[in-house]
Amino acid sequence: MTQNCKYAEALTMVQGMMVMEDDSKEVLLARTILLFLLNRFDLALESLRELDLQDPLEQFGNYTRSDEQSMRHYIRARCLYTLHDADKAKDAIDIYLGNRRQKLSQ
Repeated sequence: MTQNCKYAEALTMVQGMMVMEDDSKEVLLARTILLFLLNRFDLALESLRELDLQDPLEQFGNYTRSDEQSMRHYIRARCLYTLHDADKAKDAIDIYLGNRRQKLSQ
């Protein structure tokens, strides 16, 4: 559905899965992405917070961030920027770009 830009229909399916008590990390991530694609940034941030509780982003020690983790950082930064939360958006952008800078230097 998302390949055909049917984001609202895909979100309905994901929400149906959640009603059926499938609140896995993958379903929460799908909901977050769909809300982001639908420009529902406040709900996407709320969904990210819920996802962060189930699957924390940051790990301790020296590790390489996965593409999924980078995407979650990007979504957070973009949502905060769009919602005009400048201070939090700047912090989120610094975190997102910090990892990108690290990959470019390798």
